[in-house]
Amino acid sequence: MAPTAFRPHGTAQVELSGAILTVHMRGDWNAEMRNQTSQQIRAYAPALNSAGPWAICNILHDTLVYSEALYTSARQDYASRPAASRLQAVAFVIGPHVEGASLLGPRYQTLLDGVIDAQVFQDLQSAQRWLQEQLDRVGQS
Repeated sequence: MAPTAFRPHGTAQVELSGAILTVHMRGDWNAEMRNQTSQQIRAYAPALNSAGPWAICNILHDTLVYSEALYTSARQDYASRPAASRLQAVAFVIGPHVEGASLLGPRYQTLLDGVIDAQVFQDLQSAQRWLQEQLDRVGQS
């Protein structure tokens, strides 16, 4: 990766539980943080793909106020995943307390339209339940 002009802003914590990769996002992100987090997620992908269908739960803890480039790169990352990817669904957890939720929350409803099954939830439990339903549905096919 080429050196960038800025250090990553914001933080991400990636956790794996079964077939669901959970990404806790905090702070005001920039492109460098988005790239760093994408690399962390991609590091899990080979093992997840070999194990079966999997999903991602993105939890936005603080803000939705990002540059347009972050929304574009997020959509592009999901759209350009390898054909062999077994990623089945993406959930976004955006509570009403998150900065910009009322204004920018609807953007996440359509962010991945035509790319992958995705939904927005206000709480983690609902998101996890929906993701598991998606994984179970694929497993029964």
